[in-house]
Amino acid sequence: MNELPMKYIFRLLLGLVLCLVWQVDNFAQVFPGDADNNGRVENFDVLYTGFAYGEIGPARLGGPAQDTESFISVMWEAMFPTGQNFIFADADGNGAVDFADLLTISTNYGEEHSTVTTTVFQEGIDGLDPSVEFDRSAIPSIITENSTLEIPLILGSPDQPILDINGVAFSITYDAELIADLQLTLDPLWMGGDGEVFLLQSHLDNNPESAGQLDVAMTRLGNNPVTSFGRIGTLSIIIEDDLIELLPDNVDRLPIAISVVGVGAVDGNFNQIPVVQDSLHLNVIHPAAISDVIDKENNIQVKIFPNPASEVINITSSVSLEGISIHSLSGQSLFSLPLDRIKKLKLSIDFLPPGPVLLEFKTLFGPRFKKLIISE
Repeated sequence: MNELPMKYIFRLLLGLVLCLVWQVDNFAQVFPGDADNNGRVENFDVLYTGFAYGEIGPARLGGPAQDTESFISVMWEAMFPTGQNFIFADADGNGAVDFADLLTISTNYGEEHSTVTTTVFQEGIDGLDPSVEFDRSAIPSIITENSTLEIPLILGSPDQPILDINGVAFSITYDAELIADLQLTLDPLWMGGDGEVFLLQSHLDNNPESAGQLDVAMTRLGNNPVTSFGRIGTLSIIIEDDLIELLPDNVDRLPIAISVVGVGAVDGNFNQIPVVQDSLHLNVIHPAAISDVIDKENNIQVKIFPNPASEVINITSSVSLEGISIHSLSGQSLFSLPLDRIKKLKLSIDFLPPGPVLLEFKTLFGPRFKKLIISE
């Protein structure tokens, strides 16, 4: 048999090299932890990795990569409903989506490796979709510098539970100049008591001088959704211990905003679950004004008339009202209305069924309650 001339061998080798280059250019790369392949490792990657947990596929060549991209030669057969391939959830490239891949998200959190595509989830509609809310009943009436607060965070309610949820991720934003520390202790029982849950927390302080951000995520291990509602965790807040100089002249309160933003939740089909977001304003009181605040708190008067009533009631208060809610005596929410610190209002109640209800008035000094009889 005649041997091939060297020029043909050279051309053959060149063809193989070009083929490999074509594969590199035309196949995507996996950055460990970026399960949604949007250019950044973030809390939403937990939802993808949790959903794909337990799936297997071809391992990537070259062994595990800790914090560098690895090339894909063969895609997996399994796909997310979003069109993304499951291979991006296999952070270490061993051919299986497992707990190590979830831990890689924590290790590489915040890393960016290409142009970032912002993940956008549909925001819920108040009154129509379930909501995430701060439990305002746990907020003390007097907050001063160096105060420590424990505020439960509620996701879903008995009337509006989160149906068939497989994972949820969101961020809590706050002013890091006014808050010394903020942590959220997630309750894994919210997403099932079988231990098949992964939790993540990571601080992002984009501007330590003025703003802070805590990212959190919770997911089932595998496509195994549950229905849930109630306390998903408890927010621990420590107010800075030297805020007096930040108070303007003749002002005895300093407002601090805390918000739940960027809520993303997915069900067992990886469809989005819209969730209503929430914001909270804490008022830090100047120490010199505490005695006046206590005096006002002890003398709060909220009046409603007529009582009983069938169509309209008049409400007057000795302090500014920040909101009003109406509940049945069994605790069911019937109506809610935010108020802009007013002391008088006229409220239509003709939509309420006859019988007793409980009116909750939100004030700077905590909630106040009044019983109202709805007449026929």
